[in-house]
Amino acid sequence: MKTVFLIAGESSGDLHGANLIRALKAQDPEVTCFGLGGRTMETAGMELVQDLASDAIMGFAEVLRRLLPLRRLLLDTVALIRERRPDVIVLIDYPGFNIRFAEAVAELGIPIVYYISPQVWAWKKKRIHKIARLVRKMLVIFPFEEELYRDKGVYCRYVGHPLLDELKDLQKTGDEEDETIIGMLPGSRSQEIQRIAPVMAQVCRDILARKAEIRFMTACTNEARAREVRAAFEGLPVEVKVRPSREVFLKSRCCLIASGTATLEAALLETPFLIVYKVNRISYWLARLLVRIPYIGIVNILTGSDIVPEYIQHEANSDKITPVLLELLEDSPLRNQMMANFRMLQTHLGGPGASDCAAEEILALLRQ
Repeated sequence: MKTVFLIAGESSGDLHGANLIRALKAQDPEVTCFGLGGRTMETAGMELVQDLASDAIMGFAEVLRRLLPLRRLLLDTVALIRERRPDVIVLIDYPGFNIRFAEAVAELGIPIVYYISPQVWAWKKKRIHKIARLVRKMLVIFPFEEELYRDKGVYCRYVGHPLLDELKDLQKTGDEEDETIIGMLPGSRSQEIQRIAPVMAQVCRDILARKAEIRFMTACTNEARAREVRAAFEGLPVEVKVRPSREVFLKSRCCLIASGTATLEAALLETPFLIVYKVNRISYWLARLLVRIPYIGIVNILTGSDIVPEYIQHEANSDKITPVLLELLEDSPLRNQMMANFRMLQTHLGGPGASDCAAEEILALLRQ
């Protein structure tokens, strides 16, 4: 029996990992999966050794506070690999942990596949040399990433973006859209909610002062995050539920979204939105020193232009955000141009099939 060990460290990775596991088992029902991830991967058929996705962390200062637990987890995971010796290791994004793990198990000679590349094109570009040395295959989700790795002599295949798989049966027709609803997505991590949800709450208050009929929706990955969001939006007409973010995008006229995978999902569903993000001052300062691209939103990075306005750090305030969000409620030139840009982006990314393609590449290694 062939075994695959997987690591995904946040909610988006948990979702993409689950789809990959289903594709693996559909193509070869005898494959056994175990690893670190989340409950979605567990439901898909993986033996969940550690729930890493439910308590994901981000930011330089935040990671520093968790160094000892993460170090312990790394050592325990390496010991597990030595004991169980999987046939293939699959790393899904989450570079801070995954690259260190790959270094620690390299001597074992187990083939390593990296699915969803770290953003080496944005910051820490030298990581690409280390990744090239450690992995057998890179399976990337953006077209321009393929050439980056092939130039380093690594086998690399552009498999497409897994969100296209997840959204292939969904299309926003407008019938389900409610012109009085605005989506508020403050992120899936606890520290994101703590910093971004209060900004969103103030935006809600300021919008209600001008348009009393407006209501708001949000989506949470689990009940623990939902409790935090309810506390932040207390007293406001915000519907808070544990549900996929796409349910909010399909229903909402427009959205305010914390930078992350959800922004690409909204774009693919053609829901106009604004990007907001805040971290602690140390993390922001370090990011300004290290990050070498002008945007943080993936839709802007992919198109090389600010098709979606970004409100970062000190710019993340209601005075700046509320007027533009109100503009997106109307059939404004900003709204119409944004939706046209979203349709161009979909064409650029191609069609579904990422999970199946990635599964094929992994199973090919198992057969060697």
